[in-house]
Amino acid sequence: MGNIYLYGKLPEQNPFREDGLYDSSWVQLVITEKSEFSMITRKTIIFQFTVSKCYEGWQFRVMDYISYQLGYGRNVILTAEPEHYEEAQQAYQGHESCDLFLRSYEPKFLVHSAPPMALEQILLDGALKSWTRVKAANYISEDSPIGAQLGDPDDFRDYIMLGEGLAPEVVVSSREKGFICMDADCEYSPGARFYFDTSELISKGLLVRDGCHYKVKNELPIHLALFTATVHTLSLEGCKMTPRIFTEAADRAFTAFLQVYQLENSVQGNKPL
Repeated sequence: MGNIYLYGKLPEQNPFREDGLYDSSWVQLVITEKSEFSMITRKTIIFQFTVSKCYEGWQFRVMDYISYQLGYGRNVILTAEPEHYEEAQQAYQGHESCDLFLRSYEPKFLVHSAPPMALEQILLDGALKSWTRVKAANYISEDSPIGAQLGDPDDFRDYIMLGEGLAPEVVVSSREKGFICMDADCEYSPGARFYFDTSELISKGLLVRDGCHYKVKNELPIHLALFTATVHTLSLEGCKMTPRIFTEAADRAFTAFLQVYQLENSVQGNKPL
């Protein structure tokens, strides 16, 4: 089991080991008051997650991150004011990372985007699979997922990552290019964008919160997807595609679908999403 160490700026030498070394059992958590971003991950000396106090839910993200990392036996170096950590602890009382309800700050819908070369196999399998399982099945040749370039811990490979907005398409674009490309207006080849009801994933015990991501371990059946967008279903064949163009078109189509879906369920007396 790992430990939590409250410390200032991360030094080059590990102050908590006699040999001064860091390894994969060490991660950092930074709580900031900057408002330029809500959260960000990167690798400096070790994997670092920075979360801003300026955004709703920061306390839960802090505690979810600590819970997740300790669960993998890692040591967390916490760079924060002691009172900020205390505030997070107090807000988290009575909660846990596997809370079986949608928290107020959490998105109602989550997306996983798959590259075009993976779509046929996904449909055959009837499920999205983690990088580890896809690699074990010899569906891919790369030695590591694109997230490794951001310093993602190895266990992230055991999960299907979920997100919202442009982020899922930026991942597909980066994987296609072989390097992290944050340019949402750079051309790429989109595959499929799967939309899931977050509450349903929670109720089925599938959703994992690690503080910085929402994800599902091992496999996620695609029959749980409410909606799937491709260039074909969006009638965008032959058009220039960028993460921004595809995301906006897919989100518009999903919104239109959702309006009809909710209307039909309302007429049938079902609880709307």
